[in-house]
Amino acid sequence: MKTTRVIVAKTVSSPLLLSCAVGSIVGTSALLFGAAATEHVIDDLAVFLVLLLVASLAYLQSDWALAYLERFSPDVVWRIPTRQKMAALTIDDVPLLEQPTSLEEILDVLKEHEVTATLFVMSGFDLAPEKGGMKPEARKRCRELLQRAVAEGHEFGNHLQFDFPAIAMEPPAFDAAFGHCDRLLAELAGGEQAWRDRPRRWFRPASAMWNSHILRRAREKGYTTVIANCYPHDVASVTRRLNARYLKWRVRPGAVVIVHDRWHTPETLRQALPYIKSQGLRLGTLSALQAAADSDATAQGGATE
Repeated sequence: MKTTRVIVAKTVSSPLLLSCAVGSIVGTSALLFGAAATEHVIDDLAVFLVLLLVASLAYLQSDWALAYLERFSPDVVWRIPTRQKMAALTIDDVPLLEQPTSLEEILDVLKEHEVTATLFVMSGFDLAPEKGGMKPEARKRCRELLQRAVAEGHEFGNHLQFDFPAIAMEPPAFDAAFGHCDRLLAELAGGEQAWRDRPRRWFRPASAMWNSHILRRAREKGYTTVIANCYPHDVASVTRRLNARYLKWRVRPGAVVIVHDRWHTPETLRQALPYIKSQGLRLGTLSALQAAADSDATAQGGATE
């Protein structure tokens, strides 16, 4: 069973392997059944079943599996249960640095379908090019788009500076990146006081992995750390129809949805949003979903008095 433990460890440690595992199940099963005559068939079958289970849990993010994660990481929000037919749409890696950002087209699609979202901003774009940021013209354009987002009802979340795993950063580097993004968001969202006065400010660690320092720093700065429970693994899959089908299937009340600023995201949203709306579900910001959940709690408290 040593083989099983090694494969599980490597699979769990890599989101890319997790997302690719589902697509490789058919090929893996053929290899395993081809080895049926060997003395290792039981161990090979165990590997297959473990891979299938891990891949399914990672891809589907089932509520019962998340319940265990919530128990062991109470400082992290994975979903926001509500009785209302509402979910939160979040968009990561805004604006994308490595490739042309699709932010303008994403905003156009959201406006067309009357949907608001929480945009998790990477503030590195606002640095000088020699420090990894954008050229002045592109930087100015991205600032204008983010100001447009505020005017259209979207909100911001802190996603550090660059698309680099937060958990791999030394504490001083993490603190500097967190602070840089926080200051930029305050500026874009209407000023320091308006930003601090928000009922909730949201943080998502890059690559969705964290340690105790990351959670502590976010909490000290007044942020709520949030991951998600509805993620189509769109950074690994550029198949717009597949991503859209996933969203149609898995968006449900209380869900926190992640998609990324990528070239294919506008089309994914064009295909998914009308169907989600037709099911009576409303997509909005994290803060709007939290407000709905708080309203549920208040109503329930009043009913029991």
